[in-house]
Amino acid sequence: MALGGARRGAGRPRGSVQKITTKAREEAMKAGLLPHEWLLKVSRGEGIVHKRWVVEYDAKGNEKSKKLVEEEFYADFPTRIDAAKAAAPYYAPRLATQTVSISGNSDAVSEALKSIAEKLPV
Repeated sequence: MALGGARRGAGRPRGSVQKITTKAREEAMKAGLLPHEWLLKVSRGEGIVHKRWVVEYDAKGNEKSKKLVEEEFYADFPTRIDAAKAAAPYYAPRLATQTVSISGNSDAVSEALKSIAEKLPV
């Protein structure tokens, strides 16, 4: 390492990851909603614009006309619940679980827990 803790030579230049991430985010926003944003809209019950082709056929089964139609859909309640579950980790990550180990006098700890439990409403 060089003096002062500055790294030179090998490795990624400083700020390059952030530049790539920023550029990717900008490109994704140009393209439309990101998946977690779309899920959030569904979970809120907002209308989702859906494009589909409507094809008309003649009596012989040949394609007569084809047009692109935009429709707005609203999700039912179970679908909104599922969308909220899928979007939740993007907005409120789960808390890490912790394991507590007690060494020493376990009788004092169990007595303290019993006295706390007795004070709790049933």
